[in-house]
Amino acid sequence: MLAATLAALCGACGSEPAWGSVQDAAGQRQRVLCAGSTGPAVVLVHGIGDKAGSASFAEVLDALPDDRRVCRYDRPGAGDSPAPSRDGRDAGQLDAELDTVVRAADDQHPVVLVGHSFGSYPVLYYTARHRDRVGGVVLADGVDPGLGLLAALGVPSWSDVAMAKERLDLAAVQAQTATAVTEGREAFRDLPLTVIRRDRNATAAWLSAQQHLAGLSTRGQLTVAAGAGHQIPQDEPAAVADAITRLS
Repeated sequence: MLAATLAALCGACGSEPAWGSVQDAAGQRQRVLCAGSTGPAVVLVHGIGDKAGSASFAEVLDALPDDRRVCRYDRPGAGDSPAPSRDGRDAGQLDAELDTVVRAADDQHPVVLVGHSFGSYPVLYYTARHRDRVGGVVLADGVDPGLGLLAALGVPSWSDVAMAKERLDLAAVQAQTATAVTEGREAFRDLPLTVIRRDRNATAAWLSAQQHLAGLSTRGQLTVAAGAGHQIPQDEPAAVADAITRLS
């Protein structure tokens, strides 16, 4: 399966990364791997944290057909990508970085974007700004900008958010993403959208936020990953793979 291929390419990830290639991303450098030819193409967007990276989607990749066109990437400063050259990357920079991967996945046709946790922010921002490039969206326990990242993570300040070496301006990312979703609401009107929420340890506020995300589109669907906690790509990878397949 594709995940086994990725593992072989990865080798000793975290020390001397060998998977994919390091590509320019609007002035930054990030590691990207695309494989397969059958579409629509899928782009995987990982969460945030000291150990965050696209390796979190390994089991999802294993659940998809080997020939499915899929691109995964580690944002600058996360996973096996080099650290960014400057502090203060905002939603616009995240958008440019994601756009390079979308175009590597398929520069002619819309793609399916899959965001886990904080990965929902680049996905939502990109969709609001580039609706013609997006054929569908899957959010796996994604953070609703209306709830906010601090509330989602349960921390009091931006300095308490672990983000490896990403050096993001999270306050700007939060404000810009919330504004993009609000002002670009029309982009989500009839978007094929699946929201997969956790089954364990979900607060009332989190459940409400997941319903709000699904309600962005008239075609939005909210499903529950039975038995899964927040790490849905690892806990219930088949749920993510099935959502991808249904959207395409």
